[in-house]
Amino acid sequence: MTTRRRTAPLTTFGLICVLLFAACSGSGSESAAKAKPASSETCSPDALRHAHKPVNITMWHQMASNNGRVFASIVDGFNRSQSDVHVKLVDQSAEISSLPKFRAGLISGDVPDVVQLEETALQTMIDSKATVPVQACVDADHYSLADFLPKVTGYYTVQGVLRSMPYNPSNPILFYDKNKFAKAGLDPNRPPQTLAEVRAYSEKIVASGAAKHGIALRIAEFFTEFWSSKNGQVYANHGNGRLQRATEARLDNPTERAVWTWWRDMVRDGLALNTGRDVGGATHLLAIGTGDAAMTIEGSGVLGPIVNVLESGQYPGVKVGTGPLPGVRPGGGVQTAEGSLYIVKRSDAAHRAAAWRFIKYLVAPEQMIRLHLETGYVPIRKSVADSPAVQARWAREPAYRTSYDQLLSGPTTLATTGPVIGDFAGVRSAVVDGITSMLTQGTSPRAALATTQRKADAVIRDYNKRVTG
Repeated sequence: MTTRRRTAPLTTFGLICVLLFAACSGSGSESAAKAKPASSETCSPDALRHAHKPVNITMWHQMASNNGRVFASIVDGFNRSQSDVHVKLVDQSAEISSLPKFRAGLISGDVPDVVQLEETALQTMIDSKATVPVQACVDADHYSLADFLPKVTGYYTVQGVLRSMPYNPSNPILFYDKNKFAKAGLDPNRPPQTLAEVRAYSEKIVASGAAKHGIALRIAEFFTEFWSSKNGQVYANHGNGRLQRATEARLDNPTERAVWTWWRDMVRDGLALNTGRDVGGATHLLAIGTGDAAMTIEGSGVLGPIVNVLESGQYPGVKVGTGPLPGVRPGGGVQTAEGSLYIVKRSDAAHRAAAWRFIKYLVAPEQMIRLHLETGYVPIRKSVADSPAVQARWAREPAYRTSYDQLLSGPTTLATTGPVIGDFAGVRSAVVDGITSMLTQGTSPRAALATTQRKADAVIRDYNKRVTG
């Protein structure tokens, strides 16, 4: 699940497309939770003290629409709050990802001091050797990470080193219409917890006429990753690529066979509406309003915009509820997703120190509270979740705490911390092709998964050959 962009006309569908893009991309104890010291020589916070002021730094960000406006306001607040550092924002939300431009900039010299990238860029950024691990600044500044959620910092920590600072996380959750549940004789305050329950609920919804289908599902490239982690299944070998470089995917396994078979059967039996790839679209979300479905699954970062649209009066009688991502079995936990902040190594010591000062401001509780309240991104600090403002919001609108609770639930393992894979985009493309083949061409789930496994392995193998020789 990635932080993305979209320009849009001011129609309901176009507006949701904008907001959707703005919001959205084992076993054993996760070694990343205990970070080992990195060399503090690459990050010297004291360098800012001796620098000519202000130190001007540039940040590339991918926050679009309302989220972009909120973020720009937060950065303006930083610039006004002190005179040591001034940040120039460069909006990269016109791109699906800033990663290709960043990689090109390593050759041309056009790179920022701080860059915001999606979670799937992690292995590529490590291999680029172009950034200062945030761990170096943490160690040099004696900065405590105790308040941060372990799964969030854990995702960006590889072999004991925090590579980037998590900032705007989300995870996929279930959206549903409470009133359609009630019409079908279902408890509107008890969303389904498992895929089997989604099917049972869907049967009642369709039989009652509450909606044409039980659930609308787009072919999202990231769903399989979260269903794996929720069931304790790694997505790549070598401990999800965390013990050493991933060389193979782990897609063709009992967890994914169960998920893909369920998905195929739901669409085949008319219980699920397949909205296709629909990249950046909102058909699956609008289906709740139009009566084509009573449920859907999407990243939690779109919650605010979706509630605003579906409960605006344009779709009478809709009351949005949320629940955790239904899994193969009850319980379990998921990894995080979305954006994190990297410090670029090409900057000199003073600029690195300025970048670190800026990042500390962004992730301070005061700014994180605002980010959550005004965008819906998941709080990454326990003190943010415990703050009176956030607790009051959750009391009024409990749907907003679902994604936070989901991050806290379940064990912290190599599976639930998430995969680190080179050419993650290529792996995701193979997954989308496999699901599309299964749903539109009649390929069996087992055959589709076997083909997807082979394609994903080839993508990983080719990437590793390019970067390691």
